[in-house]
Amino acid sequence: MTLALESADKRLAQLRSGRASAAITGTLWSLVSSLAPAALGLVVFLATSRVLAPAEFGIVAFAASIATIGLAVAPAGFREALIQRQNITPVHLDTVFWLCLGASGLIYAALCLVAPFIAASAGQEALVALIPFISARVIFDMAAAVPNALLVRTMSFRMLALRTTVASLVAAAVCIGLLWLGFGLWALAASQLAVSVTTCIGAMVAARWRPRLKFDWRALGELRSFGLFSTGNHLLATISIDQILIGALLGPAWLGLYSFSRRIFQILTDLLSGALNLVSYSLLSSMQREPSKLRDAYLLGTFATSIIAFPVFAGLALVARDLIPLAFGDQWVEAVPVVQAFCVLGLLTAIGILQSSLIRSQGQADLWFWYVLGKQIVTVLYIVLFSSWGLVPLTVSLVALNILMWLPTIHMVVRLIGISVLAYMRTFGLPVLATLIMWALGSAVQVQLADAEPLWRMGTAIGAAALCYGAVVLLMGRARLAALSGLARRR
Repeated sequence: MTLALESADKRLAQLRSGRASAAITGTLWSLVSSLAPAALGLVVFLATSRVLAPAEFGIVAFAASIATIGLAVAPAGFREALIQRQNITPVHLDTVFWLCLGASGLIYAALCLVAPFIAASAGQEALVALIPFISARVIFDMAAAVPNALLVRTMSFRMLALRTTVASLVAAAVCIGLLWLGFGLWALAASQLAVSVTTCIGAMVAARWRPRLKFDWRALGELRSFGLFSTGNHLLATISIDQILIGALLGPAWLGLYSFSRRIFQILTDLLSGALNLVSYSLLSSMQREPSKLRDAYLLGTFATSIIAFPVFAGLALVARDLIPLAFGDQWVEAVPVVQAFCVLGLLTAIGILQSSLIRSQGQADLWFWYVLGKQIVTVLYIVLFSSWGLVPLTVSLVALNILMWLPTIHMVVRLIGISVLAYMRTFGLPVLATLIMWALGSAVQVQLADAEPLWRMGTAIGAAALCYGAVVLLMGRARLAALSGLARRR
């Protein structure tokens, strides 16, 4: 009996040694976990964007946004409480599982009841069935909350990667199969539900954990404060308030263009930053009492993220005018300026993911909640007041607003890691400089090849920009790159 308890305690404990090794290995596995969904998601995206019209995209995006409200109000923040808390017991896991599952059942029932009213208000009869269908995700996502928390807490990123890869394969097969059979927009809806179902099953199997029929109010109370604020953060981060408002105020066709651009942005964000998201939160949570290690880990992670994300988003903005019609069809040409605006937002998001992980991992979920809440309130007011501008001006101005709202996070970060604002901003110096030089060269190539075939112009610009960026980084960033490679070798 004692050996069994010791084994269980070991399985629930945060790592205290070998964290650099686990972080490097976890990042590599998380890259796999991010690459597979991004690649398969891109295949699905390419297929659906050539079959479905922008209005059909918009209807599915609107239904998914309503389902996302259900996911947002679910108590998913208690999953993060399980990761962040230094010591947990099996009764904490059972309590959070039944809390999440019970809440998800009530939320799903409510979404089914309001679906006819939403469909009537929007004038889209298809929403009567689409909303309940996609909203079933709520139940499966919440059932997977505890096993996912266990995998992240113990840095079992290999199992997370395998689970995510299988789920992406299933979703892609379902979507493409249904498209081939002529199900149209239902193929896109079914792929979203398939991801949740497969991920839930995979998480249960990978975590090797089964819930018991136990619910303890005391255990819930120990997680309550952090869990409630994390749930608030999850609500604000998950709810697609921008898509809901744009769909309601501008209509399905404009929402289709907006959600198309947002989807490209999300695929790139998941691919580039998803690998560090779970790893960084788990790693930084384990360093709450080690300030020097916390500072070094955060700054190194910020540099690594920036050096990769900045050229990718800047490069996409550079070639978007050629890439979008070539890859997705001429019907999406109007989305090009919106995609370019989202690329600017992508630069901030890459940084913001690590900022969020740092602040929440240090037990300050309440601080991050109030910040994100204020940001969402301003965004809602902005969309409501200025939606008459049209989609492109509204999106560009929303990006500018996000840049201004990002500035307070700098103060939060430097206070937590104990450095000056100038020292923190130096972390971005090389990535910004190399990206600007890359952009200048790529733009010059495009001007010189203005009359060439789009594919040739795009390929030449990408090649020249990539070589330029790599050369600048290698020449000016050898010390930082050596630190990253040395950490990898020492793992």
